[in-house]
Amino acid sequence: MSKYAIALLSLLFIGAGPGCKEKTKKTALPTTAEKKIDKINFFMETSGSMAGYLQGSTDFRKRIPNLLVNIEGKVDSGKLKLHNYYIADSIVAFNGTTQQFINAISVDHPTKSKSSEMHKIFEMIAQRTDSNDISIFVSDCILSYPDAVLRQKGNENINRDNAEGELKATMTKSFLDLKQHKHMCAMVYGFNSSFVGNYYTYQNKVIPIRGDVSRPYYMWVIGNRELLSHFNSQLNDMESLQPYTMAMDFGLFGEPVKGGEILYNYLREGEWTLNDDGLKDVSASAKKPCVFAISTDLSSLPAYAKDTTYLRQHLEKQADNLDYSIEKILLTKNIDMGKLRKSEIVGVQKGTHVFVLRINNVYHSGNISLHLPLQYDTSYRTLSIMDDSKITDIGGKTFALQHLIDGVREAYQNNNQDYIDISIPIKK
Repeated sequence: MSKYAIALLSLLFIGAGPGCKEKTKKTALPTTAEKKIDKINFFMETSGSMAGYLQGSTDFRKRIPNLLVNIEGKVDSGKLKLHNYYIADSIVAFNGTTQQFINAISVDHPTKSKSSEMHKIFEMIAQRTDSNDISIFVSDCILSYPDAVLRQKGNENINRDNAEGELKATMTKSFLDLKQHKHMCAMVYGFNSSFVGNYYTYQNKVIPIRGDVSRPYYMWVIGNRELLSHFNSQLNDMESLQPYTMAMDFGLFGEPVKGGEILYNYLREGEWTLNDDGLKDVSASAKKPCVFAISTDLSSLPAYAKDTTYLRQHLEKQADNLDYSIEKILLTKNIDMGKLRKSEIVGVQKGTHVFVLRINNVYHSGNISLHLPLQYDTSYRTLSIMDDSKITDIGGKTFALQHLIDGVREAYQNNNQDYIDISIPIKK
């Protein structure tokens, strides 16, 4: 045996001996599989109050079929088929294709149920919605008791009297169950449509409408936060969704926006330089302030909270050992990219907003803090009415809508949560 072979064998035996430290194997961390939508359910309410949307050339008859075709044909590249249902006091599965369902609601007018109770409908939908499902529900969303309750002596005003109490509370409970037991979030879109048929008041009296009054209807989308966000981004790209009168989400927002990129040159004033996470060597006074800009991505916020006017009115600013003000709030699409470093352009383009901040004085090193509390948009209350007995008052209005949505909102409200929580260290 050659001396080279002997040496090689010796090394092998030494390496395998008891004193050898076995190399630690690197185990790949398990990757969390991305959640995917398994099924899309579509529920159409079929109480008597919905019949008027299905007569004549109404927005409802145009929009809903187009939305169904687009959802089935475009969401996740058309891989998912819709499961269609009628819903009122029970759920009735439609046995047929989506095209056959569209034909049925366009021709047969399946609005035969006398009444429906919103909280019970949402409970039924929750039971039919699995963790990987998206459920869509279309209705006029009028909070009411069944006919039998209203016919009892002394109950003619019960819908109005109990809207803020029991009816609102039942909506909160329904969505608390969705949130806590199934980790579901919700989105609601509002639309207006001409209406040809009978409208039922809060006292269950009939007002005939012949297309001269615009009536609202709503589309709710319910699902796991991750799936709903994924679905909603595709839904918002569909022309058939526009125009809508309202859009609100409940529980869809996750963690507050904390990050941002300080821009070295953009609208810069005064003496300062960049630190790892903020500013250093800052010298500021009333006569010689410092101005700097920070870009951030607010795309996860609902539309109303991203509006620059809303931000100016509701951003809460705090400061330790310094005095500062918010000089400007700009959309990144509107800023002059020529004033940025080349290395900053891509990051800014990926963001949505630029905050321009003015430091008027620095007493000691401290922090600039920007907070935007999570507060739901309340403009839906202008669409609500509590006395719908006159035809002149119900155009574009929904009985007790305020209490229905207040009930849902209460299930998701977290007074300690922020949309934005940005802190910028400032060092003298």
